[in-house]
Amino acid sequence: MSQMTGESETTPETNRSRDTGRRTFLKAAGATGAVGLSAGCLGGGGGSGGTPTINILTWEEYADLKKQIESRLDVKVKFTKSTSSSKMFSSWNSGQNEQYDIAVPNNNYVPKMMDAGLVDPMPKDVVSNYSDIYKTFKGFADNQFTKDGKQYGVPIRFGWYGYSYNSNKVEDHDPTYEMLFKDKYKGKIVMYDNHFKAMSAAALHLGMGDAFKGKKVSLSQQQIDKVKQALIDQKPLLQGYIAADPTYIKSLKQGNFVIGQSGRNEIVEMWANGTDWPEMAAPKEGALAWFESAVVSKASQNKEMAWKVINEFIAPKLGAKLGKVGYSPSCNPNIKKHLNEEQNKMFGSIDPSRLDGMIPFKAVENEDAWITAWEEVKTA
Repeated sequence: MSQMTGESETTPETNRSRDTGRRTFLKAAGATGAVGLSAGCLGGGGGSGGTPTINILTWEEYADLKKQIESRLDVKVKFTKSTSSSKMFSSWNSGQNEQYDIAVPNNNYVPKMMDAGLVDPMPKDVVSNYSDIYKTFKGFADNQFTKDGKQYGVPIRFGWYGYSYNSNKVEDHDPTYEMLFKDKYKGKIVMYDNHFKAMSAAALHLGMGDAFKGKKVSLSQQQIDKVKQALIDQKPLLQGYIAADPTYIKSLKQGNFVIGQSGRNEIVEMWANGTDWPEMAAPKEGALAWFESAVVSKASQNKEMAWKVINEFIAPKLGAKLGKVGYSPSCNPNIKKHLNEEQNKMFGSIDPSRLDGMIPFKAVENEDAWITAWEEVKTA
């Protein structure tokens, strides 16, 4: 079996390869990525005329919102690009939280920031657009970001993982992880080179959905062993494992495989660039969902203004712009008013029923056992 390029990851954080991968194709990265993407100290009253400066640690395409935010609020915003949620957390946890007012990590890192005492609770009267976000993400926030009745993170935009396929080569079917284990596609299947994503797909395929319902993903050792064996049994069917999004797209276009685990962003990029035959499936057993979530540093000297900036991230017009540059839908469905019909199909308003089976990324109980099992799969 051939091995696709890419190192396996050791966190459940979306393919970051997806962290950078889903961003590498951004046409505006070179131009807008340089706008304000430099670190600075907290702006206690920086800028001319006492205008506060809000320093933001986030993904590069957020810088596209700079001019609009500054035109809508009496504020200067400075963006510092990060390439992973783990780096956002580790930098803040080592003292850099005093340099930034806002960070926008993936949802599974917000509880870590809460537990470390790094973030401030959200004032709902300031973040007025929060009332408009999808009910699903309000539920996720209640479950993951709320402690002692206070909420600490705001969902901004999202995507999900399931599998995609060449609709010219794979028959119409009801979405199910079983498709990744079919002899019919022997040698034409790929899986993520990532213990969390690959093992989660196998666990859901085996009917272990209850393990994903708590605060953490929790598989017993017996369940881990069953997942490991299912993935070992699957290996003769695989064309290989894959990590980087650009590699996935290139290989799918070349016909090296016809079906494989993927995030929705890869397929939206292909659609946006005129390739219409890939299809994205959200399996009936559940699709793993990531969503970026903004937090405000407890050390910020401008907390209220920081929350006002976050409110702009999910404002309909700005959320639509962020959706267009990042190929990811906003957690506020009202962006649809600012997108055309084709844009709405790709990264605009999503039918709420599509979100019912979403499983948010979470920390893993006994992750060392997962990693050990994954290493045994890879070497089998």
